[in-house]
Amino acid sequence: MSALGNLIIMLILSVLNGNCAAEAETNCGKLEERLLYRKDIVTEPAEYPWIGLLFQRKGQKFRNAGCNVVIVGESHVLTTASCVQGLNTQPGSIAVRLGIWDETHQPGEPYICNDKGFCVPGPVQYLVDAITVHPLADKDTGINDIAILQLSQRINMTTYIQPVCLQPTLEPASWTSMDFHYGGFEEADVRKVKDMAITISRQVCTTETATPPPDNQFCGLPRIRASTYKGAPLMGINVENDVPRSFYLVGILVRTKDVGQVFLFFQDIKPLRRWIMDNTHSASS
Repeated sequence: MSALGNLIIMLILSVLNGNCAAEAETNCGKLEERLLYRKDIVTEPAEYPWIGLLFQRKGQKFRNAGCNVVIVGESHVLTTASCVQGLNTQPGSIAVRLGIWDETHQPGEPYICNDKGFCVPGPVQYLVDAITVHPLADKDTGINDIAILQLSQRINMTTYIQPVCLQPTLEPASWTSMDFHYGGFEEADVRKVKDMAITISRQVCTTETATPPPDNQFCGLPRIRASTYKGAPLMGINVENDVPRSFYLVGILVRTKDVGQVFLFFQDIKPLRRWIMDNTHSASS
């Protein structure tokens, strides 16, 4: 085949691949612009629908393990490696609850209503079939503190259960000094909360906390919320034609440190994105 023919084929394949990526991206990172400018600290029930909670079986019941999870594919969620390393990983012992807005809500309830008649669907519980901890995760140093949980069945996506995008449409060279959205569950409130966090340089983080972040991690300062459970997502916004279109995953919370001011430490998703996609075959990126 001539060089011109090869070039045409390559261009066609490039366009097709681009269209596929764009189509996949429309199914993730649900964003309502009106919610970006409100000062609420509690999310609406359908806001951040990729955030769920990790549960561990204790006797005949599942108990809250105190970790957020993030939907990244049709049957996969992310959390921190440190969240699962101390858990009983026998089959049927770990579960996640998705579509959850209030920790007190139990799965199996079709709708849960308050005394004002406001109703939300009950959460859905999925057992975890397999756990893939990053091969270079180190519990002593905290490096690569991330794990992929494969669920026992495909997630039934709804208004309240959807994946976050993994890739930005335009990736900045550095996360430093950027404002990002941040949310999840915490000890201080049973409802899903939200905040903003500004990322700071490694130099300032090390100076202020006397603890340099491990490789592939960075620090941030919350505006309001002191902290959430580990695994909470830090999110950027994909903007197209001057319109915010979707959220993409920047990092997940791995720990906090209070030195008079609370510093948040996030696992950077950027260098681990290919590993996540390879291990989830994610349709959300």
